[in-house]
Amino acid sequence: MDSLINIGIIITYIMIGFAALSAISFGVKKMLSNTKNAKKTLYTILGLIVVCILSYLIASDEILNSYKKYKISASESKNVGMGLIMFYILSALAVGAVLYSELSKAFSK
Repeated sequence: MDSLINIGIIITYIMIGFAALSAISFGVKKMLSNTKNAKKTLYTILGLIVVCILSYLIASDEILNSYKKYKISASESKNVGMGLIMFYILSALAVGAVLYSELSKAFSK
């Protein structure tokens, strides 16, 4: 029974990899067809990388006493903290972008 589960997991990984490669190749193909869009896409990717690095630098590698029983390493704790901080930053930026868009429409009329 375990071998069937392992085969299913491997097939799932292969399908996810194929889907990811297809999505990335489609995006790159579209990006290369228009240089103006390529610039915007590269700025967006660069911004995401900057947010990722910033959130990693801010994240703490401290392990709380209540979680030591789960044998969490300091690097795992730092990665989880980075993910949470990244989520908070990107959520705040998304809400700010929506508010800016709506308020600029309201005051321009």
